[in-house]
Order: sequence, then structure tokens, then C-alpha cells
Amino acid sequence: MKAKLKKVMIVFGTACMLSVLAAGCGSGSKSDAKTEETQEAVKELNDTPSENTGGDMEESQENVTGKWQVLEPDVAAAFDADFIGQVRKIAEDSFFIVESKVKILEDGSLTSSHPSSKADIPESELIQVVFDDDTYFYVRNIYDNGERYEDVEAEFQDLTEHMTVDMKGRFEDNVFYATEIRMSKIS
Repeated sequence: MKAKLKKVMIVFGTACMLSVLAAGCGSGSKSDAKTEETQEAVKELNDTPSENTGGDMEESQENVTGKWQVLEPDVAAAFDADFIGQVRKIAEDSFFIVESKVKILEDGSLTSSHPSSKADIPESELIQVVFDDDTYFYVRNIYDNGERYEDVEAEFQDLTEHMTVDMKGRFEDNVFYATEIRMSKIS
């Protein structure tokens, strides 16, 4: 999966750089030629079979069939998470979140949003998150408007309602199976 993600990021970065160069270097047929070259390069890389065609392919196909999906590879890499949400209900051995909408803006900055903590979210829109003894919980304390941060090990008991969580893991039957859960606190 890591090789596949790395390949996608390389293709995406190359396509972006070539597009910027094509847009900024001249006009007319030269620019059109650069755009065609970019499209051909992206197509060629997309047509190249992945080195790892085993379980990762099955996992991504499985993910497409459910109601919820992990983040797109470029967004997941930028946020360092497979899925982001806001905690809405905590059970004894799992918790439920509402999905946060995340994206990369044109200027490269990251943005996320979720419903107001006062909004009444129907049960059908809540996503169950399950974990096991190997799931890594930690708190990311953010300082100076995001200029610096400190990660501190945590536990399930440190979760609170309306807290934003960035998670790594996978979906299976519309349940998110977390391998890592990062709780963010802005100081």
C-alpha cells in the first residue's frame, strides 16, 4: 500500500509541476504540447501495473462499496490520516464520529470542517470506530497557531465528545477499524 501511495504522490506531483510549467511557459501550441505531454505521462504512469497487486487492490475495491471511504491518497498524505471526524458518542469499547470534510486548497493550504457541535446528527450519519489493544492513541498538542506541536501518548479514556480525531486504518462494512488515533488539542 505504501508503494502504491508513493507512486500516486509522484504521479500527482509530476503532473502538477508539468501543468504549472505548461501554463507559465509561452502560449499557443507550445503550451498545448506541454499539456498533452503531461497528460500522456500521467496516463502512462496510471497504466503501469503496481508492484503490489495482492491484498491492497482488494482492500481499495472493498472500500469503494461501502457508504464511507477513506480519504483520497493525496489528501490522506497531506493530513497524515486515512479518515478525520469529530467524536459524537462514546461507548464502552468503541466510539462514533461524524465525518469531517477535508480538502487541499489551490494555494496548498489544508482545510477541514464538520457540523456544529450543537447540530443534531442522525444515527445513520454516525460512523462507528473500533480499535483493539494494538491501536496507538496519542494527543497532538498544537502551539503557536500550528507553528509547533508535541505528541503525547494517550488512551481511549482521553477521548471526549466533540473532539476532532485524525485516524489511520480502514473501513469494513461501514465500520472504521483504527490502527492509530490522533486527538488534537490547540493550546
